[in-house]
Amino acid sequence: MPIHSWAMNKLMSDMFDDRTVVISGELSRNTSTAAISQLLLLNATDPDAEIKLYIDSATGSLPAGFAICDAINCIKPEVSTWAIGTVGSAATLVLCSGAIGKRYMLPGSHVVLRQPDHDEGLDGEPVTPTTADHQKWSDEMVQLLVAKTGQDPDIIARDLRNHLRLSTTDAAPYGIADQVMADGKYAPQGN
Repeated sequence: MPIHSWAMNKLMSDMFDDRTVVISGELSRNTSTAAISQLLLLNATDPDAEIKLYIDSATGSLPAGFAICDAINCIKPEVSTWAIGTVGSAATLVLCSGAIGKRYMLPGSHVVLRQPDHDEGLDGEPVTPTTADHQKWSDEMVQLLVAKTGQDPDIIARDLRNHLRLSTTDAAPYGIADQVMADGKYAPQGN
């Protein structure tokens, strides 16, 4: 049953009041613009209160993912990130860009480390795995994941090529997440 527009507006208003942002589906330019706009507005509303960013996105654009990471890094509030379902491709960058100690996974979630098969460049033209731009984006993805996880660049590059799947128990030791939320309580995962 579809949600009526008035109910959706009420839901979005309540989520905004709770300082909650949701990224769901393909991480696109439109998705990132909406998330960034909400992050910036929440920053302006109360720069000292934490923002919760929930992510359920298995695929998406690297430029869109990098843009959200930049927004997270340039605002004052801490941003806790929450994996729901599958987090993969560019959304992995967003998950691991949350505040250290506040990168969460729900019990049924998992992370798939992989590069997008194709992307859209800054000029709107397609970027395929055979283009030089794709290699630049891939290198930047590896660099960001290395910075956020502490893993060796060669390991990150290999795992991206092999589409490594990380469960909730694997993601914390890898450095992608910090804790698992279990039965309404935090279940810390040691690094």
